[in-house]
Amino acid sequence: MTRQMNEKELTMIEELSPIIEEGTEYDFYFGPAHSGSGNFGVKLKIDGEKVISARADPGYLHRGFEKLMEYRIPMQNAVLSDRVCILEALNWNLVHAEAVDELTGVEVPERARYIRVVMAELSRLQSHLIWYGVMSLALGFDTGFKIAFGYRDYILDLFELITGGRVYPAGYICPGGVRRDLPEGAQERIKKVLGQTEEMMQKMKDFENVVFSRRTKGIGILSTEDAIRLGATGPVLRACGVETDVRKDDPYEIYSELDFDIPVREEGDAYARCLVRDREMEESVRIIRQVLDRIPEGKFREPAKITPPSRVKIPEGEVYVRNELARGEGCAYMRSVGGKEPYRVKLRGPDFLHMIPVLEHLLKGAEIADIPAIYWSLNICPADMDR
Repeated sequence: MTRQMNEKELTMIEELSPIIEEGTEYDFYFGPAHSGSGNFGVKLKIDGEKVISARADPGYLHRGFEKLMEYRIPMQNAVLSDRVCILEALNWNLVHAEAVDELTGVEVPERARYIRVVMAELSRLQSHLIWYGVMSLALGFDTGFKIAFGYRDYILDLFELITGGRVYPAGYICPGGVRRDLPEGAQERIKKVLGQTEEMMQKMKDFENVVFSRRTKGIGILSTEDAIRLGATGPVLRACGVETDVRKDDPYEIYSELDFDIPVREEGDAYARCLVRDREMEESVRIIRQVLDRIPEGKFREPAKITPPSRVKIPEGEVYVRNELARGEGCAYMRSVGGKEPYRVKLRGPDFLHMIPVLEHLLKGAEIADIPAIYWSLNICPADMDR
């Protein structure tokens, strides 16, 4: 039964209404407590059910990682890099490690480079599984959420076996290589999990189901011109017809030796972004299988120039590295003036531009009900932007 407001409550609302309207620059607030927004907010001007304009409202997760790194030695920062984006910690481990390696002139052992690629691609796989699960939940497709998070646990079991941690790998990919070698039987376990992942991917193939397709096809269309103008990268850009991938365009580690394709779609809508990530998972499985078949014996870390950490100074200089993360291009600028800690660190993740100019652009003219689908089709990680 709906309770009727009494006369006193109605009078209070009438008195407050002019104050509320005068001090409010938006009609509707999406997030950050909304289940479809993550830790992020969007201020919306609306006309009925249609969005007239959108203004991103970040800042709920600010933790100051870049400044913290300037007061810590590289091996401490390897652990800190886990937190830049919890959804793909190992990929951020790799970005940081490569910056330190280049700055210190460390020659990473061949075996370590192979292990790094295996872990980075496993991280990409589980990140895409998180996305598929949350995207499904945002669309009301609860089965997809359960499937994705159930199978993701197999990859987390691998992380626990290899790094000691399930979600945070404690800087497993570190300056000089990796923190420890693959344990006995790890390669067989990885191959088994890849088989399980392929099994799950067959269950994900039903993108044509009513819930998924009707909520994403023709929704949140981003043109190629707008994608480039607004700075989109990764799957968001590839879903607009641009064939680009740092692993191909500017290869790092051993990617130049591997055979894999760059999934591309032309539609530019939320559905296309979903299909691109689905194909990317297939390519990650393909990459990992190749690496496991070729991985050489040898050292897993070259510690000569980075240990013991209490006495090592970083040579003067500056570097800029970029990698292909699950969400797009991730970069690190690092400068040293000869101290034990880096003098300046600046990280550039893909999510800042996806969160603000791209999301704001896509929400103009959209229906309120389509906001979760558009938002999660970009696979945004608020922690990356609010670092």
